[in-house]
Amino acid sequence: MSRRPAPSVLIIRPRLQLGAQASIGPGKIELLRKIGATQSISAAAREMEMTYKRAWMLVDTLNKGIGKPVVVSNRGGKGGGGAQLTPLGEALIRCYDALEARIRTVTGDELTELKKLLG
Repeated sequence: MSRRPAPSVLIIRPRLQLGAQASIGPGKIELLRKIGATQSISAAAREMEMTYKRAWMLVDTLNKGIGKPVVVSNRGGKGGGGAQLTPLGEALIRCYDALEARIRTVTGDELTELKKLLG
């Protein structure tokens, strides 16, 4: 039996339930980041190697589940199209990043111990 090498870095990636209808985790945060960078749901989907339909469904689930848009899109056509993060979408990314950083800080000793156990 071959043993997989121990990871060089242990990372905690939280998944949060935002009320009864919406959740967010590393995948949706990455999608929001890419939408913000590309100003396009389809371009973000391509970069993440997912279908446009899946990306749109994730965005729509967030928008509806939170009850306020995190991404707004413009209809396509000549000179149209595109998407952008709302201030709420930008704030979700900032808060998620801060939470992730805080978790790493607070759990540093435990992560070090886990790494030793796996090494």
